[in-house]
Amino acid sequence: MDGLRCKLTVHAWRRRTKKARRHHSFRQVLARIPHANLIGDALYMIGFWVEYAVVCAVRGTYKVASTIGMNAARLLVTIIRPFALGIITLCEDIVEPFQVVGSGIRHFRAISDELSDESAHTIRKEKLRYFAHAARQFLPLLLNALSYIMPVAAAAGFLYVVQSGLNQNFVLNVQVNGTSVGTVASEQVFESAREDVRSRITNAEAVMASTGAQVSDDSWDVTPTYTLESGSSTMTETEAADAILCASSDQIGEATAVYVDDSLRFVTTEGDHLRTYLESIKAPYVNAMDQNKRVSFVHDIKLVDGIYLLSSILDYNNVISTLNQGGGPTYYTAAAGDTVQTVVDNTGVSWDTLAALNPDLTGTDEVLDEGTAVMTGVSHPDMLQIKEVVRSTYTEPIPFDTQTSESDEYDFGKTVVVQEGADGTEEITRETTYIDGVESSSEVVNYKVLQNPTTQLIVKGTKLASGMVARIGSGTFVWPVPNYTYVSRWMSSYHKGADICAAYGTPIIASDSGKVVTAGWHYSYGNYVIIDHGNGYRTLYAHMSQLKCTAGQAVNQGDVIGLVGSTGDSTGNHCHFEMYYNGARFSAQTYFGGMRASR
Repeated sequence: MDGLRCKLTVHAWRRRTKKARRHHSFRQVLARIPHANLIGDALYMIGFWVEYAVVCAVRGTYKVASTIGMNAARLLVTIIRPFALGIITLCEDIVEPFQVVGSGIRHFRAISDELSDESAHTIRKEKLRYFAHAARQFLPLLLNALSYIMPVAAAAGFLYVVQSGLNQNFVLNVQVNGTSVGTVASEQVFESAREDVRSRITNAEAVMASTGAQVSDDSWDVTPTYTLESGSSTMTETEAADAILCASSDQIGEATAVYVDDSLRFVTTEGDHLRTYLESIKAPYVNAMDQNKRVSFVHDIKLVDGIYLLSSILDYNNVISTLNQGGGPTYYTAAAGDTVQTVVDNTGVSWDTLAALNPDLTGTDEVLDEGTAVMTGVSHPDMLQIKEVVRSTYTEPIPFDTQTSESDEYDFGKTVVVQEGADGTEEITRETTYIDGVESSSEVVNYKVLQNPTTQLIVKGTKLASGMVARIGSGTFVWPVPNYTYVSRWMSSYHKGADICAAYGTPIIASDSGKVVTAGWHYSYGNYVIIDHGNGYRTLYAHMSQLKCTAGQAVNQGDVIGLVGSTGDSTGNHCHFEMYYNGARFSAQTYFGGMRASR
């Protein structure tokens, strides 16, 4: 234990010694600094005044904050105190009558105990006296409490009345000639019912006029009105129209109105028979098992049961006769040179249908005499044309896109497919409409992508053997001899290209970017240049007086590659220009047809 204490003492002594040495060294360093004492005094004064300024700022801030806080508290107390006193006073004024009543009841009950030795008459007399005194004391307190309670009760009553009124359902009481016929939910329903009544009256007048009956302007003067009242049960537009007619005239009865495209056309008493007849017309086209087929009339035909003017009712046979006006067989009149296939192509009617309608036809190759009438179908009456909407679903491929880029990692002219393209698949829903069995329209109603296409990525090389980088041609060419548009000869069976006449030494430019694959001499072409544009196209320029490029060189569209001359097999200064695509030569006139071919 003593040895441990000795070690600790020695260790502490060594630390103090090292610390003293560091302080001594630091003082020696400071002593070597010029004017060390002055600098130390200056630093001391700076530290003192900074500390003093901070202390003063903190004290000033605290004082200002304390003053603001105290004033805010006083202001808050000044504002809140009247409200608090008012609330306390209000509570005391309201509660005090109840406290007084409670105290009075306790004292009233104690009278019998205090006067237990007195007679009953004396006790009753004392209670009456105490009650009268208490009433005189209680009345002012009660009136004071009521002065608070009554306004609150009045406000609550007002809110209750307003809420009840808002929740109450109001309807329109429809009246005809002062007699109520029912209620409707809104003015819009009333107006619609009134328009329906007018429509029925107009139709009745039209029917009467068609029969020769005299119709006066006031035959049925129906002017319904309405008043506002509370209620719940209401009539629909049709029910309101029926009720108005019932109340306005005794010349009405139950019938069925026939609306065609929302226009009232007929009124008949045989509504059920008419429905059966209309359904029988659609029956041959309806297949209950086919969910992708909808059958209806071309015209929107609606049958509405209701109350109608008896004078507007038509006989059932007349209704059927009117509905069946028009229609019948349809024919194609053959022109000179027409065949049965011509009829199929022009009408869209299949050969099987034509053969069934025209048994004398022998085949699609049969030549028809001019003026021959070929039956193509049987159309329904105009009002009863049948419309079939057939929905079909099928898939189609989505062609993939191709993205082409250039890279100097590959030699010029080399094409590398880095990603193979693949078509996608989409599901198409199409609706085809047939009118009386003949297709009239077809439209796609929905697309659904089942599989997205994969884009094909192609990289075309631009690196030349010389180390240069060539650009792939754009596929759009410029005229190789600017400002000279006269062409003495275009390409023909006896001439390979276009001869562009120009002055000796005129610059010849590259028609598109690419690589010079040939730049030299040919016995026929003379000095000539061939450029590979890297996209399947090549161009040739011949009879140059001088070459301005070398084989293997990269050129951009518009770069000068030579000068016009008459070298080789040539009879005058010109540029012989040829164009190739995938090795096949074609006429430059395809791109430059606007150039002059003669002087």
